[in-house]
Amino acid sequence: MTMTKLRELLENGHYPAAKNVAEKALQFDPDNALLNYYAAWSCDGLSLENAAIPYYEKALVLGLPPEDLADAYIGLGSTYRAVGNYEKAGETFQKAQTDFPENKAIAVFASMALYNAKNYKNAMQLAIKIIGETSNDPTIVAYKKAILNYAGDLDATWN
Repeated sequence: MTMTKLRELLENGHYPAAKNVAEKALQFDPDNALLNYYAAWSCDGLSLENAAIPYYEKALVLGLPPEDLADAYIGLGSTYRAVGNYEKAGETFQKAQTDFPENKAIAVFASMALYNAKNYKNAMQLAIKIIGETSNDPTIVAYKKAILNYAGDLDATWN
């Protein structure tokens, strides 16, 4: 099966088949970053978070193409968060934000990891910033400047 067909299985939610194909292919090509990423993705889709983590980690070490790297960071970081490893989730999202500063999905997941690490202020500030930067809602857009200003420091007062 080609990598394209394997990716199609994943994109269409056929996780058991994708996991089977990826794991069989990894027996012959264990250092293939994409196969490791696809195996991780299939495990995540099957709610096998602990099984997904080593695949994600290996895929990142081996080096993924840029078009898959951001999604792999999101997958690994959110999987760490899902299993309660908030420190590693935060580290993963911090690295991802450095590599992909314009990726708002990474920032949203990072705000959740900050929340779980009980870093409520930074979590809220990041979430508000994302809303201010990305919302097309006219009632948000009308206050965009103020929202982004306040997001910079929620504890600031002007007396």
